Amino acid sequence: MEIFWKNPSWEAEDLQLKRLRDQPFVRKFPQLGLNPGLYVIRGPRQVGKSTWLKSLLSELCRRYPAEQIIYTSCEHLKDSEDLGHFLDIHRERKVLLLDEITFVKDWDRAIKHFVDSRPFDFLIATGSNSADLRRGADTMPGRFRGGGEYFLRPMGFQEFSELRAEAGWAKASRVEELEDYFRLGGFPSAVLESGRAGALPDAVLENTWRWLLGDARKLGKSEQYLRELLGQIALTLGSTISLQKLAQRTQMGSHHTVQSYIELLEDSFALRTLHAIDLNTGAYRFKKEKKFYFTDPLIYWIALRENGLRCPENYAEKIAEMVAAEQLFRTHKKLGYLSIPAGEVDFIAMPETAIELKWSSQPQNLSKAFKNLKLPNKTVWYQENFLL
Repeated sequence: MEIFWKNPSWEAEDLQLKRLRDQPFVRKFPQLGLNPGLYVIRGPRQVGKSTWLKSLLSELCRRYPAEQIIYTSCEHLKDSEDLGHFLDIHRERKVLLLDEITFVKDWDRAIKHFVDSRPFDFLIATGSNSADLRRGADTMPGRFRGGGEYFLRPMGFQEFSELRAEAGWAKASRVEELEDYFRLGGFPSAVLESGRAGALPDAVLENTWRWLLGDARKLGKSEQYLRELLGQIALTLGSTISLQKLAQRTQMGSHHTVQSYIELLEDSFALRTLHAIDLNTGAYRFKKEKKFYFTDPLIYWIALRENGLRCPENYAEKIAEMVAAEQLFRTHKKLGYLSIPAGEVDFIAMPETAIELKWSSQPQNLSKAFKNLKLPNKTVWYQENFLL
């Protein structure tokens, strides 16, 4: 791809761009603004980062002579020395697009040296490991110029619903559409594979499991431990649990080992941790039991499949709470749950919002904790107003 500009018809022949044109719907990627600078795009695999980067390549080719642009996947680069050598070869380019830069060990060293020593207009890098990208970005304060950090995540329900309508696949009711989302999730590849019928996307399930497993193996982690932990999180989804209990229910034995696997899943954009929160101070209560939520329904189904677990009868209730958690994590800086003697409240978004979830046609059996809560914004999400 480095010499794409030697082929005048590269855009028509590029497989990713061709698939994008042939899809029954087209995901609208976030607008970068494209002010000159350094951009870092984070997100899980199979979510469309490479396609987004190819779309940016097409756009930038209309602003620059193609010879001034370089695009490459970093899978063939081993470490910062390899990356530095590659950047040195292309030091005269004005635009550099680097896909999956987290394949490169200590990538930030080469990028920092390049940014400090070479004139350029755009350097855009994507990656699938949140911690690695965050550490790399933290070493470059002041070097982003007009750029910045962006996330590309699986589609939330609203985007899922809009794109299925664009494809002509919309269901008659919003609740039916939500049930499809609970089954398919928001990875574009999963939605495309499932098609109009909404069948479970087996190929994407397998590929997503391989992605999680690959991240674990790169860090020397055990496949069996990862599988067991996913299973226990699926079984306890929406309930409070301690790291010690997770260790006892798996072969890990130690809560420190459990924590390391939790961090792995968080860094792979697969898991969120919800902490108890002190309503008076707004501080997290880290010593209390936690709640764990997968970031997308697809990962829930992977957890069940890989452990040979049956789908529970109340799966829709569990996934609804998981979907609600993910939306709130994306829209609120400080999110927790409340646990007091009068009961629990599902979500507290500091400083003034409380949300209780009841996956039913009408809200009922609200806890005293929620009823007595003195916060200005209190909402019960049930089937008809879910996520609204």
